[in-house]
Amino acid sequence: MNGNLGDGDLDEVSELLSRPRLRVVGLVIDKVDRIMHGMELGAAGMHNQVRQWARQGFMRDLLGLLQTQGFQVYLASDHGNIEARGVGRPAEGAVADLRGERVRVYSDPRLRAQIKERFPESLEWPSVGLPEDYLALIAPPRAAFVRAGETLVGHGGISVEELLVPFVQIDRRDR
Repeated sequence: MNGNLGDGDLDEVSELLSRPRLRVVGLVIDKVDRIMHGMELGAAGMHNQVRQWARQGFMRDLLGLLQTQGFQVYLASDHGNIEARGVGRPAEGAVADLRGERVRVYSDPRLRAQIKERFPESLEWPSVGLPEDYLALIAPPRAAFVRAGETLVGHGGISVEELLVPFVQIDRRDR
């Protein structure tokens, strides 16, 4: 299927759902995630764009199509997100194994400790359940490792909003 499900065309989904032996289907609609990753206007801008996308009717039409075809419909997400303010970029170059906005990962404990000194509010995550050389440094609450003062909407940290995800059953009500 098309990798950009959520941009309006349901023909491919409709064709898929018309297969008589099809009993279960999982669809990934990545539109909200793509909106989030391109967001420059913080949470308010993201909410505005998601609202505009919702008014275009794609989700309404998709849910109607699924229910018309007799599917029981559940809606879930892979993660949440938060608005975060930049506290500066660690200048460790390519030495970090993962240079995320909300988390940096190091294999050298001394390097992680050096970066922690520059960002004292950050959290050195223990390696319990992780490889010993997977040393995460988590940005301070509501902050990100991006240019100081920059606002973004992101995920990858440990805030409740990033960890809890919805799982909703959607039923059709005939009025």
